[in-house]
Amino acid sequence: MATRQVTFDRRGFTLAELMTVVAIAGCLAALSVSAYSESQKLGRVNAQARLLVQRLQSIRTQAVSQGAAQGYHIGINGLHVAGVDAHQAFVFYKANQLATIVTYDSVNDRKDRQVDWLPTSGDSSMVIVEGANGAQPAPLDVGFDINGMPTVTGAAFPLPYCFRIRDTVTPSIDRRVILFDDGTVKVQRNETYCP
Repeated sequence: MATRQVTFDRRGFTLAELMTVVAIAGCLAALSVSAYSESQKLGRVNAQARLLVQRLQSIRTQAVSQGAAQGYHIGINGLHVAGVDAHQAFVFYKANQLATIVTYDSVNDRKDRQVDWLPTSGDSSMVIVEGANGAQPAPLDVGFDINGMPTVTGAAFPLPYCFRIRDTVTPSIDRRVILFDDGTVKVQRNETYCP
């Protein structure tokens, strides 16, 4: 009588197949982390641009409806900056409600309690807000008189005035906010107001 030999089918994966899967998963993870980091930067810049538009629209509306000049002060921001108003912005109300040139005077003007903070990492902001399309660093004052007409501190630049909001680490990630001569404001899409 012959003995029977029982053989089983091989099941599972070989070590080479498992290592190939792990290598592919590692490559995909590395690519996704890079893409996620870039999307986070883009999201921060977009959010800051939308916040600036919302604040300026709100301040202009309040200046006209309340019949009192008011504005938005954007403090110094960027890499390794320090100061009383570093990395923050706030609404201010002019002591002279009929002022036509609306700039922030820390002695006489009233500062709103609500303060907007730029996202920070240590002593640096992760987003930089600049005026004159990047040529004028903060601090900046954007004011509106009782007729809703805008003024920008130190702006020797014609309207429409362009704010540049950019990422601190990757300056190519940026958005422009346009302030028109009638006081309206918007985020630039495909217009050519700001180069």
